[in-house]
Amino acid sequence: MSAIALELTVREKHGTIQAKKIRRQGLVPGIFYFHGKEAVSFTANSKELQATLGHEAALLDVHFSSGDKRKCIVRELQFDPITHAILHVDLMGIQLDEKIKVSVPVHLTGIPVGVKTDGGILQQVIRELEIECLPGDIPEAIEIDVTNLGIGDSVQVSSIATEKYTIMAEAERTLATVSALRQAEEAPVAVEETSAEPEIITRRADSEEGKEG
Repeated sequence: MSAIALELTVREKHGTIQAKKIRRQGLVPGIFYFHGKEAVSFTANSKELQATLGHEAALLDVHFSSGDKRKCIVRELQFDPITHAILHVDLMGIQLDEKIKVSVPVHLTGIPVGVKTDGGILQQVIRELEIECLPGDIPEAIEIDVTNLGIGDSVQVSSIATEKYTIMAEAERTLATVSALRQAEEAPVAVEETSAEPEIITRRADSEEGKEG
């Protein structure tokens, strides 16, 4: 995966009041972390950041106003519960020769024969999988062909063929299944809840800055 460029402006002032001022200017406050070094506070253009995050599991090539350049991934995003605007972003610096763990979306492709000819219902059980790989090998999504699934058939994690990354989930976990219409209505498959936003989350940053406004 090629890196997506993003311009960041280093900032010195912190706190809730300052964060609100930043957002009124169409900017998003954030923090950049890298291998235990001192965190760098920054602001990013809200529209540019939103466009960048439209690329699922994005590898970012950030350019700081100080002249420094780093490669990173999104560590955590905070959203406004009403407007869904980005309130804060944490970025984690990476090295291209070190493997990392990220979550990527699962996309189903094709129309199952059990749906097309027998009126069944396709149910996606898992919408996101955690993988481990080198930063340059992060896929935008894991695509699963469900064309050959008939009623009662399912596809498991073990069916995913991959050489460049390791899937952290158990091999027997079901990704998707095709059920008869009546069965689907009586006993729907529990779908794992995942955010519709393009997030890559590892763990929440333990810092005051991450709690801004």
